[in-house]
Amino acid sequence: MTVLFDGPTSVHFFTGGCGDMRGFTDAGFLSLYAANHHPASVETARINWPGLFVNPADVQAIDMRCVPSAQVLVASPICTEASPAGGKAAPRKAVELDENGRPKPGPDWPQTRITMWEPVRYAEVHRPMAYVGENVAQFGTSPLFKAWLTVWEALGYTPVIASVNAAHLKVDGIPPLPQSRDRVVWCFLRNDIAEANGLPDLRPTCDAMCPTCGPVEGVQHWKKNPEFPVGEYGRKNRQYYYVCPNARCGAYVEPITRGIGEVIDHTVRGSRFGDGYYDHFTGGHVPYVQATRNRVAIGLEKYRGKPFIVTLRNHCDASSLDDPIGTLTAKGGGHHYLARPTADLSIDECEYRPLTTREKARAQGFPDHHIFAGEEDDLRLQVGNAVPVNVAAWLARRVKAVLPR
Repeated sequence: MTVLFDGPTSVHFFTGGCGDMRGFTDAGFLSLYAANHHPASVETARINWPGLFVNPADVQAIDMRCVPSAQVLVASPICTEASPAGGKAAPRKAVELDENGRPKPGPDWPQTRITMWEPVRYAEVHRPMAYVGENVAQFGTSPLFKAWLTVWEALGYTPVIASVNAAHLKVDGIPPLPQSRDRVVWCFLRNDIAEANGLPDLRPTCDAMCPTCGPVEGVQHWKKNPEFPVGEYGRKNRQYYYVCPNARCGAYVEPITRGIGEVIDHTVRGSRFGDGYYDHFTGGHVPYVQATRNRVAIGLEKYRGKPFIVTLRNHCDASSLDDPIGTLTAKGGGHHYLARPTADLSIDECEYRPLTTREKARAQGFPDHHIFAGEEDDLRLQVGNAVPVNVAAWLARRVKAVLPR
């Protein structure tokens, strides 16, 4: 007997580790189609959604007439160039050519900005009720972003934009993630749907503790320009923070977060720090550099025998297992290490290891039954590139609330 699905449907581009599909599935959407050029990501989608048609192709090469129509298009442009981890500004001059007219070797420049125009091609053909996506906050402040919004308005869509942090976001049934990850999110809702049902509520809230009122649901407060809510969280040098919702109070409130220790597998052991790390190129062990030793020393002094996280990034050192870790990057989050001190607090005797792929997947909100295909490099790429599952689920539920029933 055939069972007809009467809920909302979605199509997914740039699926990666499938965080967006996991979140939309949890919100009651039926995925009709997925596309990605990365073979392991394609296999991940096929394993976790048996029977789903997954197109192993660059989205730029897909004829949109061959993609099924769905109520919602879910597509988060890659845009490595807009990412803080990408570290690349727009090119200022043309590539130099050799005598045969071919580009001379030079710094790699991934042509990912073009991916932001692929959802436009789908919308021209299929006119979905909504287009949903997310990216780093810097994507929303890039020169092309406002022009991109204008294109969607010309197509007959009303943009709704918000900035969220996965470590704070309050979603029914899904806890905040133990990872601080700032994102700009959007829903471009077709005008006739907006006129009939209103716009989705993309105002993020968080569980917080008010010094006066006690436990509250903190509301987002922008330091300036709340009409264009694109930015990162923080009271110092950032764009927004949270305040008490009580009108007579309005005090700054600190979000209640989860620590990375909640997803650590303590049965996985590390190696003696003094033995260094294994170098696959030389086939031997290499001592850790002095900067890493300094970070471990800071953690030993700060946490006095308790396990802690070492983060190998500029301006980072050691952090508590009771706090979220920093953002997992598109390279798979190879910046975070677990250190277990010994009784004598010796740097060399400290046990040291990187976070496992499963631990990082948990920090992205993936359940343990979500399977990632491929080799180790493929796994790191999929996890680091994924849309946080709680962010996807929150977006899906807010958009679902304004779709025709």
